[in-house]
Amino acid sequence: MYKITCELPVNREPWNIPLEQRIKTVLSAVNKGRNVALMVYEREDTSTFRYRCYNVYQITSCGSWQSVYFFMHELDAVEKLLGKCRLLVLTRVKWSYPLNNLVGRAKRAGIPVLFDVDDLVCNTQYLPLLTNTLNVHFGAEVDYDFWFAYVARNEAAAILADGFITTNPFLGGKLSERFGKPYQVIINSLNEEQLRISEQCRKKKSQQNNSEPFTIGYFSGTPSHINDFRMVYRELLQLLEDYPEMVLQVVGFMEFPQEMQPMIQKKRITFTPLVDFMELQRLVAQVDVNIVPLVHNTFTNCKSELKFFEAAAVDTVTVATPTYTYEHSIRQGETGFLCRQGQWYDTIAMLYQQPELRKQTAEQAEAYCLDTYAGDTFRKQVCAAYDYFAK
Repeated sequence: MYKITCELPVNREPWNIPLEQRIKTVLSAVNKGRNVALMVYEREDTSTFRYRCYNVYQITSCGSWQSVYFFMHELDAVEKLLGKCRLLVLTRVKWSYPLNNLVGRAKRAGIPVLFDVDDLVCNTQYLPLLTNTLNVHFGAEVDYDFWFAYVARNEAAAILADGFITTNPFLGGKLSERFGKPYQVIINSLNEEQLRISEQCRKKKSQQNNSEPFTIGYFSGTPSHINDFRMVYRELLQLLEDYPEMVLQVVGFMEFPQEMQPMIQKKRITFTPLVDFMELQRLVAQVDVNIVPLVHNTFTNCKSELKFFEAAAVDTVTVATPTYTYEHSIRQGETGFLCRQGQWYDTIAMLYQQPELRKQTAEQAEAYCLDTYAGDTFRKQVCAAYDYFAK
């Protein structure tokens, strides 16, 4: 485990930009002869919005495209700006009459409409799989009504689109199967705030040797990962029993199986409630290994590899289930490790016993991820996706 301290910005929500300023950004881009994409999202949040809207807005501050986000309660402003844009991007929004009217106006003006989505949440055929994977409890009719309405309204909004933007080809293929329209990939990414904090963490980390306890980190950003955790908890327990100098740190949400209670009481398993995305980078930097267990099915194959590249940015090695995105982003034994059920114990034990392997793997992952998920590489991918639909 490492002891990392770093200076975090006072403003932990840098996307809180006034409407007037975002409108000025659009007008300024147009005046400079740049292409504009208007993104529409439900409301500010720290998950999908940050990755699919704020990060894209930030990376397109220069280049051939400027992407600017607006919210559902700002549709009047979006309508007035339609004549300034070349693309309208609906980012994981639910169908409504105001949205339907906005799309109609865009299409009459010849503006392509895209639907940007990062999960398999717009096809009711997959509703049973989605809710089972997320461990959704259906205790009353209102629960069924909520989830069906959520997915069906996403689906209705997606039907309006001329094409799709998504995080990986597996999800893109599922969208093409359902809607019969083309897709382009814009991966999830690291924003400037994460990059600055991660650089601080890497510097502090390089100045110290890790010390006991050897810390396994599990970072659960939502309450929906209990089924994922259940896949590996027995192997984790066995590691804690066999290696007294190991601990497990869980950050976010978790319902611990009863068998883990003795280790919790001994403080061999610690829990930290959900933190903001900047503090998260510091906590990930402190652990020796980052684990990403996932139930392996069609729904999880659609999810992005963000837990890999965010850990790599702070020189922390990742062990993950080989779902589509992790299998395609992690080079086994070079930039990380892929584990199926029954392989976690041996892999984590090996990383504990070979600190130089951890260090080498983390450094190679850092180099790959900083080149792939940020900067010019990411900007070019955004612009190429937009060019494809605006041609």
